[in-house]
Amino acid sequence: MVMLTEAEETTLIAQANDDDSTFTELYNDYFLQVHNYVHYRVVDFHAADDLVSQIFEKLFAKLQYYQPEKAVFSTWLFSIARNTITDYYRSQKRRQVVSLDISAELIDSEPDPIDVVIFNETQQHLQKALASLSQRERDIIALKFWSGCSNKEIAGIIGISESNSRVILFRAMRRLRIILERQGLNICG
Repeated sequence: MVMLTEAEETTLIAQANDDDSTFTELYNDYFLQVHNYVHYRVVDFHAADDLVSQIFEKLFAKLQYYQPEKAVFSTWLFSIARNTITDYYRSQKRRQVVSLDISAELIDSEPDPIDVVIFNETQQHLQKALASLSQRERDIIALKFWSGCSNKEIAGIIGISESNSRVILFRAMRRLRIILERQGLNICG
């Protein structure tokens, strides 16, 4: 991903309203960040892929309404992503579904059964620990580590100050480490 200056990005966005190939460039620049963020937040792989598609469809449909004076583009885009994920969970009524495809992939790849058990237990511990954090803390962790957003971008997306986003991230990571250690997982760092 090539980082554009704010002026280059604004020009690209203006062109994307009139030119589909320029929209493709925007899509390529932001796809990986949005994809990683959504896949972190949504357990079901296929639903996550569908949500990524919905996010970019919404972006395409609403791009002419973007106002650079109100927020940087990435902030606006991740707001669309957050809202799309929130709507998804509302429609699912917080029901967690385990995909059979994931189980089949584990069986087909024939990993060592002990490694599978350790991985699954670690995932369960991590999901349980993350669930004990607030929604805002989970969002900040996802934006930071799965989407690679800067603290400034996170602050704009969440609607808080940059220093507050750093403090929340630090405290959330410390709480996460403590919870995981209480569950018997030795966390380095």
